[in-house]
Amino acid sequence: MTAAVIIPATRTIKLLLALRTGIIEPAVAARVLASLDQLSSGRILYNVITGGKLQTAFSGELEHDDRYERTEEFMQILEGLWTHERFSFEGKHYRIKDAMVSPRPVQKPRIPFFLAGSSEVARGIAVRRAEYSVFWGQDPAQVAERVRDMEARLEGTGRRLKYVTRFQIVARETEGEAYEAAQELLSQADPGVLAQRGIDPEAARGRSDLPPIERTRSEMTGPALWGGLGRIRSGSTVAIVGSYEQCADKIIEIERAGIHLLILSGFPLHSECGRIGRHVIPLVREKESALGLAGEDS
Repeated sequence: MTAAVIIPATRTIKLLLALRTGIIEPAVAARVLASLDQLSSGRILYNVITGGKLQTAFSGELEHDDRYERTEEFMQILEGLWTHERFSFEGKHYRIKDAMVSPRPVQKPRIPFFLAGSSEVARGIAVRRAEYSVFWGQDPAQVAERVRDMEARLEGTGRRLKYVTRFQIVARETEGEAYEAAQELLSQADPGVLAQRGIDPEAARGRSDLPPIERTRSEMTGPALWGGLGRIRSGSTVAIVGSYEQCADKIIEIERAGIHLLILSGFPLHSECGRIGRHVIPLVREKESALGLAGEDS
């Protein structure tokens, strides 16, 4: 629904839609995504989300590998409906007979799949079905190792993958200002939300005996990488934190580890997005150009 609102207000931006399998029938999802691709003139990307066990209230009681088995069937049905006039499928979780989607997506042969997941079964599905493999980022070394692992799995298949990772980001004019902003971010965590997640609000604040800059410094996991968000959230908990120059350098380091697309998130999203767009991305572009790294996926 949000994408349907954004589409007529934009012209060039692509929309990466995270839709969890198991909460909607694949044939319905195929029609919805195809319609959005038509409305956007081919600007839809599909982030295939299987979901963890905590989301079973929405997607049914299945064990981990069974959920991913269902996801692969889901992807097969979408691909079949988007690339065939009529399509039938009989699997363990889904069955359709002589079904069709009209109109089909603008993009050919179909809307690209971004497959999220780090388990063995998830990596196997990405190798077989996806265009992009998506995973949480921890540091450039971990990113490079993940890319090497996936490339080894692709050998002999004739397929290629591109790689996507995600980091939170806190960028300011100076390193000290960024460190202070990181602690201010933690201080704004809603105690009610923390309680729902089983997190002690006092523990979430960290060491009160240290000033904010030193508190952040004690939680750095590497150059310009901060692990403090792990106290208030799961998933994407490593943040790029530092001056505009430091953040730009870290983004390029991650890119050089083998990443084609980097998802950046900040809090509050709108203000951090504006700050990164004004101060960090121009530096990244300038440095990429000097290093000869700029490309269509950069």
